[in-house]
Amino acid sequence: MNRLFVDTSAWAAIADASDDQHDVALVYQAEIAGRYRLIITNYILDELYTLLLMNIGYIPTISFKHRLDQLIQSGFVEIIWVSESIANRSWQVFEQFNVDKFWSFTDCVSYVVMQSHSITEAFSFDRHFSQMGFIRRP
Repeated sequence: MNRLFVDTSAWAAIADASDDQHDVALVYQAEIAGRYRLIITNYILDELYTLLLMNIGYIPTISFKHRLDQLIQSGFVEIIWVSESIANRSWQVFEQFNVDKFWSFTDCVSYVVMQSHSITEAFSFDRHFSQMGFIRRP
């Protein structure tokens, strides 16, 4: 099964009905259902839960986390846990590319994970993934 990296921006758009990309995210989510194994990092989860708490509140964030837990347990979503090695390589990317870019450290972690796992596509609304040379969906 093909793997697709899913960025914070995609998860947030799915979870938050007031997000500008909500409808697009739901349509794309339906299109890819069962066609990809979805890859995330624990840094994406950290960023997502904080963002959702601020934007949609406590109860909806907890509910969405439970939905993600089910996807993880069913094997549709895989979490790659950021090790010290990944963090160190991510810092190198951060230093190298942020001379003229503004990639967050989480973006740099995503870059390293995608590169090391030969993942070429990201479900994301963040233009940084295109800057990194990945195919950004939808």
